[in-house]
Amino acid sequence: MNHLIVQTAIGPIYLVGQLYTDTSRPALVAVGGAWAPDDFNHELVDWFPGASVLIAPLPGMGGSTTITFEPARLSVAMDEVIGLLLPGRSIVAYGASTGALVTLGLRSPGILRHVAVEPFFRTAPLWPLLKSVREFIAKAPEMSGGARAAEEIFGLAGDKVVDRDYRPLLEGLCVPTDVVLAQMPLEPEREMGGWPSLTSAEDRRRLADHPLVTLHNGPPDSRHDIAVTPEGSAIVKKVLLQALRAARDEAASPSRLPQAVGRP
Repeated sequence: MNHLIVQTAIGPIYLVGQLYTDTSRPALVAVGGAWAPDDFNHELVDWFPGASVLIAPLPGMGGSTTITFEPARLSVAMDEVIGLLLPGRSIVAYGASTGALVTLGLRSPGILRHVAVEPFFRTAPLWPLLKSVREFIAKAPEMSGGARAAEEIFGLAGDKVVDRDYRPLLEGLCVPTDVVLAQMPLEPEREMGGWPSLTSAEDRRRLADHPLVTLHNGPPDSRHDIAVTPEGSAIVKKVLLQALRAARDEAASPSRLPQAVGRP
């Protein structure tokens, strides 16, 4: 899929998707996780043919370059993108994994719903991710931005980890938020192939206690990459479709007819 490049205050952000000139249609803004595949989330355009859809890799990745990987500043840059391309729209912000650190920090007034898949709010407990990132950087030390991203996002520098605390994002939620969680627990640290959930027991308790958050379980034994299985993908699609319809209905006025956002 071809890219639209938006030059923000912190550098270019690469986007794909589709835009309708009909502003009554809802919009979905999606941000993927760190070092995700190049085509991550591209299926969203086919899933929701009646909605405007903007898909970004984590800013600074997927071919784009930014002067920082600090999630709060990436959120500001994505708000710039939304202000330019989606003014006056009713928006669902969707973040997967590290991407949720960006989408949950968005402050654009059009955002009426959040959806997050496998978010985390502290980085020190993320033993499988930290191990993989160390191995990744060791194998490709020349990779531009890799070590900087590891330090700025996860607090990882060599053998040391500074716990990055993103819990204020959860405390700052002000619109309904759906969270999809994998069912294979993060704790305890153990030998295993692949990653379990990256949402810790502490984060799950905080999410469950938040009055604006609705939790959705992934399939039994699901892992961090929930959407790679047909069962997990179906759950994510259902949650997003419900959020888009809710955002559309909330923004609708008596003079505006609702628009379909997905196939029956």
